[in-house]
Amino acid sequence: MLRGERVILRAFERDDMKTLHELQKNVDLVLLSDGEWEPWPLAASEKHFEKHLEDQERSGFIIEVDGVVIGGCGLHHSHRRDGSTQFGIGIHHPEYVGKGYGPDAIRVLLRWAFHVQNWRRVWLTTLACNERALRAYQKLGFVEEGRLREESFFDGKYVDVLQMGMLRREWEARQ
Repeated sequence: MLRGERVILRAFERDDMKTLHELQKNVDLVLLSDGEWEPWPLAASEKHFEKHLEDQERSGFIIEVDGVVIGGCGLHHSHRRDGSTQFGIGIHHPEYVGKGYGPDAIRVLLRWAFHVQNWRRVWLTTLACNERALRAYQKLGFVEEGRLREESFFDGKYVDVLQMGMLRREWEARQ
């Protein structure tokens, strides 16, 4: 379990599947963080959880605040030889959006990724129209590395997707 100032990051547990499934019903929040949404039965979520239970390539965490599951974050698309991994986060509990829990979770995850897991580079992609996320990522030290023009279909139109990244030395300089 990893602790931030306001959040706890902990492993996904089988018992979390029902709560996560309920949070996925917040379509607007899921679309903004993930860029896509499809109806997904609880049984499929449980099956996916079981299938990936021993997957060593994924590092996923539940984001919890005062015992309430508000979303998840983690590392994926990891390349150990290159020292590079992709980061993702989703705060899908509407009562906890825009209140600083996401940045706290990201700080905790970055500390773990760079200081414990020894990643050299952490990167992410986000919709260019997700201004709240962009402000948070920039404030945390992520820099824009590229733009995929009209890459994603969101809210009835094609929007750009930004790739952002942070190097361990940049993270260390901010500590």
